[in-house]
Amino acid sequence: MGRRLRLVAAPVIGMLALLIAAVPAWGAFPGTPGPIAYQKLIPAENEYENAGGLVAHPPRLGQSPRPLTENPTDGSPAYSADGRLIALESTRNAPGEIEKSGNHIFVMRSDGSGVRQLTRGEGFSDSNPSFSPDGKLVVFQRYRPSRRATHIFSVRASGRGLRQLTRGRSSDSEPTYSPNGRWIAFVSNRRRRGPNDSSNIFSMRPNGRHVRLLVGGGRRDFDPDVSPDGRSIAFASNRHGTGANVFVKRIGRRPRVRQVTRGDGAYTDPSWAPDGRHIAVWRKTMSTHEVVQSTHAVVVIRADGRGPMKVFDKAFSQEGCCEFLGPPGWGPRPR
Repeated sequence: MGRRLRLVAAPVIGMLALLIAAVPAWGAFPGTPGPIAYQKLIPAENEYENAGGLVAHPPRLGQSPRPLTENPTDGSPAYSADGRLIALESTRNAPGEIEKSGNHIFVMRSDGSGVRQLTRGEGFSDSNPSFSPDGKLVVFQRYRPSRRATHIFSVRASGRGLRQLTRGRSSDSEPTYSPNGRWIAFVSNRRRRGPNDSSNIFSMRPNGRHVRLLVGGGRRDFDPDVSPDGRSIAFASNRHGTGANVFVKRIGRRPRVRQVTRGDGAYTDPSWAPDGRHIAVWRKTMSTHEVVQSTHAVVVIRADGRGPMKVFDKAFSQEGCCEFLGPPGWGPRPR
């Protein structure tokens, strides 16, 4: 899907162009809830002097996030099943050549150390990584501007064994492993029946075969994340209006779709807690008093949509200033 994350500040738009290309999706692995990781960016007048990187917020309110990286292009954090590793996208090895090089996939320890690059090359941009449950593979999406095509690939955690999983004229993106590793959820427009931006959520085996529809009926369904027990899928959609909200659906033949966020703004990028009780969500709201101002927040809701929404972190941006927060990825406590 196209990323909706945008800063109003003109100096950083160039740097964020590739980050906006797609919003991350993650698989939720069972365990004790650990940190919630997300991107935090502080723009500067010169886009190459921006500050920020990935941070990890403890699962309880009242504590401060811990910096993991110091590169402002690091984004889309996705934890491994044991909580010891994080996969991410970044342009960190190509400063000043963002448009030429694009994002690549990296892996690091969950404390931010030991960063290793998994994908390399030019003419494409890799994003939205997700670990297989055994930690041996990372699945991600690759966009080629020259072909205007997005497809799904996998690579070994060693950086070897690159494999293309989807092909054809459709746009396939946002892959995320199921907790048992038997299938991958992803977003595609292959059954397009509405507007040009329509999409649905599908599943396929890890080899790219046996594609099946998981979630249909909405004009635009995106950002899938499978629950830790593998029985439900959380996703974002604009099916009830122009604004996006988060929904949960039991995986089966005819389960109902349940809306779990409501209110002003857009709610996207759900990430299940490892115990399946809560979901971290990215929220964006807009204010147009004297100047246009957007507020980005990482919030946590109950998986059933009941109870108050807890704001873990928030930032706002207006013309020429202020911070930006990216979507969350909730990991298990390292074991």
